[in-house]
Amino acid sequence: MDSPLLAVDNLSVRFRLKTGQALQALTDVSLALQAGETLGVVGESGCGKSTLARAILQLVAPAQGEIRWQGKPLDPHDRAGMKAFRRAVQCIFQDPLDALNPRMTVGHSIQEPLRALRPELGKAVIRQRADELLQAVGLESGMRNRYPHEFSGGQCQRIGIARALSVEPQLILCDEPVSALDVSIQRQVVKLLANLQRERHLALLFISHDLGVVRELSDRVLVLYLGRIMEVADAGSLYATPLHPYTRMLLAAMPLADPQQERERLAKVKVGAGELPSPLNPPSGCVFHTRCPQADNICREQVPVLRETDGRQVACHFA
Repeated sequence: MDSPLLAVDNLSVRFRLKTGQALQALTDVSLALQAGETLGVVGESGCGKSTLARAILQLVAPAQGEIRWQGKPLDPHDRAGMKAFRRAVQCIFQDPLDALNPRMTVGHSIQEPLRALRPELGKAVIRQRADELLQAVGLESGMRNRYPHEFSGGQCQRIGIARALSVEPQLILCDEPVSALDVSIQRQVVKLLANLQRERHLALLFISHDLGVVRELSDRVLVLYLGRIMEVADAGSLYATPLHPYTRMLLAAMPLADPQQERERLAKVKVGAGELPSPLNPPSGCVFHTRCPQADNICREQVPVLRETDGRQVACHFA
């Protein structure tokens, strides 16, 4: 296999709060992403998904670990290297309206990354590329002179996708890009992302709490809980035979379209009782043991090692 486009090795992120407390947001997270691949990152709110994206983008400084882009470690002090990295890696954000400047026309919003990162193209080429991108995401080029408030949420997210594509990136970090949209619009945006990925051979890091959405796009899935990896597997294996109790909890919470089946499912779901513990005071041993029906003394005392099992990685004493 070729060397990965993006590699993260033993990444830990720690925040110091105003109260003086230390919040461990990520602990020993490692991943590899190949060109053209989609890696889904799932977990409940507060599990470190967005922190992982911000650390990859060098928006937060890791306490330890290394991030490599195309085999080379990222150096935040290397201005030329970071500028090239910013061109190669773009983002799509959760709230499509907040992600766009309300005082800019959508045409100028799409052109802005090009003006900053590809000024040598010239104004005429940049305007033309913005029009082409509007059409590529299913909008009309004549909409370029409108402002964000004149569009629906789904249309604003399409504009956000066009903006991310403007500098022809190799990787797009998608941070809950459809969670603020209606279900019918979610499917349209996910389908658009899938088509654009195939056409442009993009790599995607797709962050979501919704395993149903992740399933439609991802080649592999990484499951995070309180900043630790619980399981990593190809999408087919993970959805068919989840090994970690937390993965099973997330899958059990996926809603079903049929009302009768949904009632039967809810009656059977007994996994993962209780709420997510505070990351300021995480449980000892396996961080999931306070909600796990399989937990034993070893789970309370020892942190499980992330190990290879049946072609996947899982951090569970009983997997």
